Amino acid sequence: MERRRPKTYEADSRGKRVRVTVPQRHETVTYGGDAKDVLRDVLRDNLSPQAVAVIVAHIESIRTNNHAVSVQVRWFADTLIELVGGPDQLNRLYDELGI
Repeated sequence: MERRRPKTYEADSRGKRVRVTVPQRHETVTYGGDAKDVLRDVLRDNLSPQAVAVIVAHIESIRTNNHAVSVQVRWFADTLIELVGGPDQLNRLYDELGI
């Protein structure tokens, strides 16, 4: 496998000519809306429906002795289930993934 060399340019540093690496560009994405919309958009942009299904399967199996935490985890699971298209779609993903 051939290694690609980073792009460089020539610059002057204290009277000497040097090669400087061109910084890579990172695309900046800005999200708008209320917190739930931003969360949904960020998750959708970074996780496949299959990954979301696996996350839901794991967090639904967790039990805590702290009611407030359990409510928050349930809210997050419900948000993820909505993200993949609802319970029916989630079950289809489970079948596809062998969960």
